Amino acid sequence: MAAPDPTESLFLRPLGAVEKNPTALKLILGGKLRELRVAAGLDPADVDGQLGFSRSKTSRIELGRHGCKRADALALLSLYGVDSEERVEEFLRLVEQSRRSDWWRSFSDVLSDFFTPLVALESAAERIRAYEPFYVPGLLQTPAYTRAVIQAGPGHLLPHEVMRRVELRQERQRHLDQADAPHLWAVIDESVLLRTVGGAEVMRAQLEHLITLVERPRITLQIAPLDVSAAVGVGTGVTYLRFALGDLRDAVYIEHLTDSTFTQKPQIVEQYRNMLDRVGACALTPARSLEVLRGRLSQS
Repeated sequence: MAAPDPTESLFLRPLGAVEKNPTALKLILGGKLRELRVAAGLDPADVDGQLGFSRSKTSRIELGRHGCKRADALALLSLYGVDSEERVEEFLRLVEQSRRSDWWRSFSDVLSDFFTPLVALESAAERIRAYEPFYVPGLLQTPAYTRAVIQAGPGHLLPHEVMRRVELRQERQRHLDQADAPHLWAVIDESVLLRTVGGAEVMRAQLEHLITLVERPRITLQIAPLDVSAAVGVGTGVTYLRFALGDLRDAVYIEHLTDSTFTQKPQIVEQYRNMLDRVGACALTPARSLEVLRGRLSQS
């Protein structure tokens, strides 16, 4: 069996949209360093001690919570026996890209800690799958509908806080217009269409917007009849991020009343992926869903 090419990339290629996402790159780089450390037979404490790192610095880098500096990357790669000039240069290039500022940081005034992981990574996904039992999914909302949803939420927000949250949602939507945008596959509970959010005019404009959006090749929309959602028993909003690369694990975002859960644990991710498969299989086809949208619009 031929020996592997020493100049072969450490990463699965092409990285595509991931290269423009600093948060995703931090996770990929951290995961690769963890893989190299394990192959070298070292534990994080060994690495911290040998390189003079502060306690748990290696673990924070591997988890993507601590940006990896150029000097740290060189030290780690040398310790792990990566001496190919091409591999080292490629790694360092991605390190530099990972240290750029994420677009969403300008919205840190309105971004909660539990919502940040979803916002940070969704534009790097190959596919976004969502189920929403109460509202139109955020990525498909009109500004007026978004404003009504936010104002109806828990707590009292000042007008400028509402405006900033609407702007954040619109900025997330703009990522769907990119050439390498993820494919959005959303399933909406039928009750969402029956719920007049923001008044009749706002709801009518939202229905018209949905009908326009489903014409896009990268957007798939299904309606789950009431008996389907009751039978599957989802009960909460779920967003699943499917990444094209094995270097970046899939993730799931689960909404609760006042917070949420974001996880990349394989067992939990698989559980929710299977649930979305069941809902999608039982929901109306995209063509039939479009008919339902048009019918609902004609009644509004």
